[in-house]
Amino acid sequence: MFGTNRYPRWARLHYGRVAFDLASSGIPSADLRELGVSPPSLDDASAYEALRGSIAHYNDVPAAEVAPALGTTQALFLAYAALLSPGDEVLVEHPGYEPLYRAADGLGAVVRTFDRPEAEGFVVDPDRVAAMVTPRTRAIVVTNLHNPSGVRTADATLVELARIADARGAWLIVNEVYGAFDALADDGVFRSTARNLAPNIIAVGSLTKAYGLGPHRIGWALAPEAAVDLIDNAMISTCGHLPVSHANLGVFALGAIPRLSQRARVLYAGKRALAEAWIRSFPRARWSEPREGLFGFVSLQEKEELLPKIEALREESGVLVGAGTFFGVPNGFRLSWATLPASKFEEGLSLLEPLVR
Repeated sequence: MFGTNRYPRWARLHYGRVAFDLASSGIPSADLRELGVSPPSLDDASAYEALRGSIAHYNDVPAAEVAPALGTTQALFLAYAALLSPGDEVLVEHPGYEPLYRAADGLGAVVRTFDRPEAEGFVVDPDRVAAMVTPRTRAIVVTNLHNPSGVRTADATLVELARIADARGAWLIVNEVYGAFDALADDGVFRSTARNLAPNIIAVGSLTKAYGLGPHRIGWALAPEAAVDLIDNAMISTCGHLPVSHANLGVFALGAIPRLSQRARVLYAGKRALAEAWIRSFPRARWSEPREGLFGFVSLQEKEELLPKIEALREESGVLVGAGTFFGVPNGFRLSWATLPASKFEEGLSLLEPLVR
């Protein structure tokens, strides 16, 4: 049985419904007409294979290593469904994005968490992970950029985690839905996928966050060919096949990546620095110091639950941040600069001051 995903339910209720949305974590939705090209036909059945090839080109991997999916969350679920059996063990980062463990738990896996401590800059310590691995461990799971801190995990660390997993015949699963922010794919190719770092790495991702295509759910899992076959089997068993309209739209969108990259770069430029300067003025507040991306994590010295105050500010001032309680850090919040122009973002920060003073 799948447990309630409290965070996505809360986000659906509130994100995008306030005047000052400092919570939503993706580039605002693109109107496809903005791209300056004709929209695709939605009925061409050849788009199924074309989509696999387009995803492969974008990620710089062979087409045989691509399994298309409905967004990153479904890609993660399909990877779990393909590779896990009841009683298998999954090691998931903490703090973390709730569906990472809800999906595994719902499939009968035993979920254990390893810490990415705030005091250590939210980095992954491979020795800490290795100490938790057992003969039942089937997967180690991380996000990169880390959700909720926005911190990047170095390739060398991912390689070491893959080595630790491989020693037990396990997988490293990397959710890289925010990964493109180290270098948006101006030429249409994202060359930094973790899939290419080690044979036992499965990377899941999508165009939802970095490119403003959240509603269209153009996602994928990248894996060795044998694992892709298993993931495709899981897709058939749960969905049959993707809608042909989705496949056609995916091919179209992946062909428009250079334009989408340019649009995203304009929309988020300069706002991370505004957030950092604002946070530095409050002695109670600590900051995750992300160097890229759309969000960072703020926590307060006092160990108090901030959710009631966050919801009160939403009602009183129309400003909203992502409550840390849903990531496992109740005395903090995820602060996003994804959705608002700079001037309105600064106004939202001023309204948020009662939370951190």
